[in-house]
Amino acid sequence: MRRTLMKSIVTVALAFCCANISAQGFLKKLKSAAETVTSITGTGTTDTQSTEGTSGEEAPSSEEFLANAPSYSVKKVIETDSLGNVITNEDGTTRYKYLLIDKDGKVCEANAARKHLNSALKSGALILAKVGVGAGAGALIGKKAGGSKKSALIGAGVGAAAGLLASSKDIKAVRTQIKLMKECKAVLAAYEKTFTEEGTPIDASVDLTNVDGINFAASEEITKSAADVKNEFLASKAEGESLDDVEIPDDLSV
Repeated sequence: MRRTLMKSIVTVALAFCCANISAQGFLKKLKSAAETVTSITGTGTTDTQSTEGTSGEEAPSSEEFLANAPSYSVKKVIETDSLGNVITNEDGTTRYKYLLIDKDGKVCEANAARKHLNSALKSGALILAKVGVGAGAGALIGKKAGGSKKSALIGAGVGAAAGLLASSKDIKAVRTQIKLMKECKAVLAAYEKTFTEEGTPIDASVDLTNVDGINFAASEEITKSAADVKNEFLASKAEGESLDDVEIPDDLSV
């Protein structure tokens, strides 16, 4: 009886010891993973360069993403001639053009705006996946990239480790910016079906106060020279033709 009891105690002790060793090993691996991805989260001192996402694609730092995130709005542009005079219609009324304006105040072509937004949305999704935001974000990217179940789980583990170190403020800012860019895409879609490249309504009878819930008639008014409008539009159009076309689903969830 005594020997049986001692044997049981030894067995329990060994089991506890093994479990403890296993747990320590896991914590060491988690710590190592966390240290490996510290620069990705924006909390380390080396967060000055881009890093690769779990899919093997490059993901920018959160600071880089937020600083360069594109933003566009539709504005009623009043053009002026070379002498600074307002250009008018044949009946003498002020001529307006509804144009896409970027965050730097320059005219942007719709195709270029769409490509910039899609590219930025993809970068934002990679950032959130890398820091393990959301259920199985790292694993999701791993599986989509065609990796094995094991590699996908490793990706999720690294993402979770990074998530422990990530700044909640940075994550919130990235998510907010992604939401704004998705809203911007909705405005862009409504704009493209309503206006020509020149910024005039495709259908003169269209109600600009409600295009898919957007009131273009209430757009902010700005004044730009006709020469600047033309040059900025052409430069944006040329840039748009040179950019890669990244496909992002409208129901992108991050």
